[in-house]
Amino acid sequence: MSALDNGLRVAATATHATSAVATITGVAGKKTFITDISGSSDKAGGLILVKDGTTVIWQDRVSSTAGYSHTFATPITGSVGADVSVTVDGTAIANSNVSGVQL
Repeated sequence: MSALDNGLRVAATATHATSAVATITGVAGKKTFITDISGSSDKAGGLILVKDGTTVIWQDRVSSTAGYSHTFATPITGSVGADVSVTVDGTAIANSNVSGVQL
């Protein structure tokens, strides 16, 4: 059992034409640990960005022919009290998802 098992499970999802931003709202005194992300985009060479507040802390490309999914063996940690988000860009449709634990 890890310390993450004692935290509050959190998740967010978003859909938008050109920029889908799934945001987990920060909580004062707590960190968000991102465990899983996913997304899709109709844009060739679309980007998936993980942000701590407004700072990009992880990124990759999203194929326009397949969805994207990633589980972090070591969760990405947001700053204390900060929002964390996953952004996927597109031209007509983009989707983004993020899940994790707050403690």
